[in-house]
Amino acid sequence: MVEFGKNGIIIDGNEIPFYSGSVHYWRSARKDWGKILDHTKALGFDIIETYLPWRVHEPEEGRYDFGETDERKDVNAFLELCREKDLWVIVRPGPHINSEMTCFGYPDWILADPEIQARTPGGTPVVYPHVAQPFAIPSYASCRLFEKTEEYFHALTPLLRKHRYPYGKIIAIQAENETCYFFRDRPYVMDYSKDSILLYQKMLEEKYGKPEALAEAYGVPAGEFRSVMPPKKYDENAGYGLEYYYDWAEYKEYQILYALERMADMIGKMELEIPVFHNCAYQTYTPVSVQRIEQIPGISVAGIDAYPEPGDTDMLKHRVRYLAGSSRLPFIPEFGSGSWFDRGEVLTAEEEEFGYLYAFMNGMKAVNFYMLAERDRWTGCPLTNDGSVRREYGALFERMTAMLKRERVYCYTRRPQALILKNYDMGRLKSCLSGLDPNTLSANILVKGPDIPWQLFAKEGPEGTEVDRAEDSYEEEWILRISGLLDSLQIEYDISDCYIDRANMQQYSYVFASSYQQMDREYQELLADYARGAGHQLWIGPTMPEEDRRGRSCLILKEAAEAGAAVACAEEIGADDLYPLQEWAVYRTDSRHMELSVHSCEEEHADILWLANRWHEAAEAKIEFSGSRRFRGIWNSHNIEGTGSITVRMPPYTVAAWKVEGQGDD
Repeated sequence: MVEFGKNGIIIDGNEIPFYSGSVHYWRSARKDWGKILDHTKALGFDIIETYLPWRVHEPEEGRYDFGETDERKDVNAFLELCREKDLWVIVRPGPHINSEMTCFGYPDWILADPEIQARTPGGTPVVYPHVAQPFAIPSYASCRLFEKTEEYFHALTPLLRKHRYPYGKIIAIQAENETCYFFRDRPYVMDYSKDSILLYQKMLEEKYGKPEALAEAYGVPAGEFRSVMPPKKYDENAGYGLEYYYDWAEYKEYQILYALERMADMIGKMELEIPVFHNCAYQTYTPVSVQRIEQIPGISVAGIDAYPEPGDTDMLKHRVRYLAGSSRLPFIPEFGSGSWFDRGEVLTAEEEEFGYLYAFMNGMKAVNFYMLAERDRWTGCPLTNDGSVRREYGALFERMTAMLKRERVYCYTRRPQALILKNYDMGRLKSCLSGLDPNTLSANILVKGPDIPWQLFAKEGPEGTEVDRAEDSYEEEWILRISGLLDSLQIEYDISDCYIDRANMQQYSYVFASSYQQMDREYQELLADYARGAGHQLWIGPTMPEEDRRGRSCLILKEAAEAGAAVACAEEIGADDLYPLQEWAVYRTDSRHMELSVHSCEEEHADILWLANRWHEAAEAKIEFSGSRRFRGIWNSHNIEGTGSITVRMPPYTVAAWKVEGQGDD
């Protein structure tokens, strides 16, 4: 039996660390497969990941090639070789794979079908201007796309069943890839295809039950659900209430969940009996939700990909801590190793090292490094296309995997007492009011496009509607201030939103939730219930909510505060307000350039102390603690002992770690 655990992947009851790397069999000569896999093992990897691209294996409808014509496409031989080399395998059959492939891995004949294409508000196909070849984006609602995908999955089934655990080495499979509308996730860009509009109307019927309920919400006369057409833009003069636009934003979420549920169902029909996961592209906001994806029957874990630029600590911290607060397993299914062909730069081994260790420091538990072996449209990997080792990158992975396994880092966990909750409805509201797709001119979301402030094109909401105006349209000013304050006070925290599991939320002593004049009733109830719990403190801001998002009176949080629940509302929070949280810190540093994190493991009765220098210059830090302690250096560090404090000096953009073996007075 195989399943995901809280620290890794569990095979027949034994949890092992989930550290894997991407190897694309069809992109290397078959004669080099053995060398590539041998060097993968030598770098310390026990798991590899590979796509099974539809475009490669069914270039013409009904004509499959699994090695019969091109030996590089012999999936059976590649999986057999993985078995011989004792390498576990993660497979990703798509149908969307990106991978810098032409048409993102879809066959030409699929994307040429008008029934499959997503549509703009004007009814034309949505074209993705990829530099390799522009292509029509497929619709997540297309019945024909699901029909043809299931046929492809049916062709894959005998191969995957033959090589699944315990008969072979396949231990997990991915359902779809980065379902975010091909990085065009503003609500009015797409999807106005026939099947999508029918699905939208189905969602409305499920939500409202009767046309009269929908009419009341929208402020329009009642009519059949099938007569409701989606908005093509936000129009304050159209005669609809704001809920009409909210529902379209929610439909874009619904469409993603619908597509993933269908994909998971197809995988279930394969009867592979291995866990299923999904990778989100980069969003911690609408239309993507890690928590809701993990609620889909058949999908165990949802992770988020990461391709940091040098020193990109804010993005990594936010993303990993969001996973730590939201997912069953903080997993980055694609962590950049090397660079895509049009990125404009290749990170050095030192720059990659900083990103990898900083992610582990902030709570990443599982990771797939994308790529291990170089291939077309990708360079700077630890292995070249023929399997030779790039010395600097190879040495990094060999040293890092050895340390992670030797020190059992995956068993150690951050235990922050603070949780930040982003306001998911505010993300929806800003989406509803958006008037520009910022990626129209970009060939790829990872290519720099025009940096145009979203506020210049956003519409004003109805009078009395409070709209956050953070520079990034999916950030919130109050959240940014709170996270900045916690960082300055060296208080660790996780991040989530309204979809957090109720029981999971209860483990935090402090919760900071952004709130506005309007707040959904169910979310207010969740927060009020938390605030009534023993030992809990809820901070909300910048505004105490008094209405639901349709403008009706909703005073749940206000009444809870008046009844004695631990609810405090403030536009600004000071350091003195958080004194109890500061007392939780076992270690503190006097350097504003250094960042600390402590991971503990009850089984081993030890801690790992992580320290990052986020500055562009070398820095020295005094680390204070109580009692006497011994610090055994495990990464970029040496053994040291101290009573009350130790002093360390670190080069710029580096991470160090120690095992704390002797613990003093806490």
